[in-house]
Amino acid sequence: MVVLAAGYYGLDYVKVHTSGDVVAYKRFAKAIMENDHYSARQASSQELAAKALSRKKERAKIYGGSRILFTYFEVVRQNVARDGKSSSLIVEQVSRVASSGQTGIWGDREIRVRHSVQLKQENYLWKVSEFSDPAMH
Repeated sequence: MVVLAAGYYGLDYVKVHTSGDVVAYKRFAKAIMENDHYSARQASSQELAAKALSRKKERAKIYGGSRILFTYFEVVRQNVARDGKSSSLIVEQVSRVASSGQTGIWGDREIRVRHSVQLKQENYLWKVSEFSDPAMH
């Protein structure tokens, strides 16, 4: 039973994290973290990319000068419209960070940032149409 349950939840995890809308969101979120204008524009509209990237200083305050070691995403909620052309996501971006002077690969704490995202599918390509995080408020 335990193996079957683990298999079921593992398959569901893979299904969610490899769906087109979640992949497009992750591409956008990574571009925003890395201040990558080109990738952000590819994953959204030029206006949304510019707006999200303009909040770089506010986003940096969330991390308080800590060094980001790695980041992963926890999809809290995924709602795909019946027609399959739009999706809304609530995702926690989880970054393991190291404070000044800390060493190691795991860091000394994690920082969770909640994202609310709307995506639209056009010509079989998912793009972020709305994005909200604490830095955008």
